[in-house]
Amino acid sequence: MKAAARLLALALLASVCTAGDGRAETASLTELLFAPGFLAAIERPMVLRYRYELGGKAMDRPYRSSAKLEIREIAADGSKRVWLDMFDGPNRRRTGPIPAVDQNPLLLAFLQRDTVTMANLTGGAQGYFQQQIRRAFDRPVTVEAGTVVWQGRTLEARTIRLKPFANDPAIGRFPQFRDKEYAFTVVPEVPGGLWQVRVRVLDSAGSAFLEETLTLDAVE
Repeated sequence: MKAAARLLALALLASVCTAGDGRAETASLTELLFAPGFLAAIERPMVLRYRYELGGKAMDRPYRSSAKLEIREIAADGSKRVWLDMFDGPNRRRTGPIPAVDQNPLLLAFLQRDTVTMANLTGGAQGYFQQQIRRAFDRPVTVEAGTVVWQGRTLEARTIRLKPFANDPAIGRFPQFRDKEYAFTVVPEVPGGLWQVRVRVLDSAGSAFLEETLTLDAVE
């Protein structure tokens, strides 16, 4: 079952990312990351450890921490009970058990935290930010083919970049987020499928004013 799910994911990526003449194609984030159901391919309890980094011009010095997704229980139907443990010290957040089947709850928690932060900083509604990001997930955008190095192996990767607020007329209320960019890198060969999510708030010169990354670091 695990091998079949992996083959299905690879086939999907091939079909949406490359045309017969090798030109880059388009896909939505939903097609690339959520449709394959990468978490469903995990058939035994394990811990996915991620490296968290926060930096950019807005920071006096970079902040580094960690996050982990613990898959402790897997039922006969493939459904899972997972626990999240994010960050260190006073920022630490632990949640669980969380039911899961296909999708990585850590990604969803990361994005929820992102929208809460934007709402707190601006006084805007969290629902507005969630809605724009959710809509961006279903828009076709260019898929960038590449490779990443993970545990000494060079693996095929696909990256989608989104700017959910760029063309939204309402973003005039929150101009600092107009060019905010989300980049999701998918690697079917790593457990859970998601290798990295990177979020950048750019300044007027196009440099990273604030940058967050969550990168798969190890599997136990």
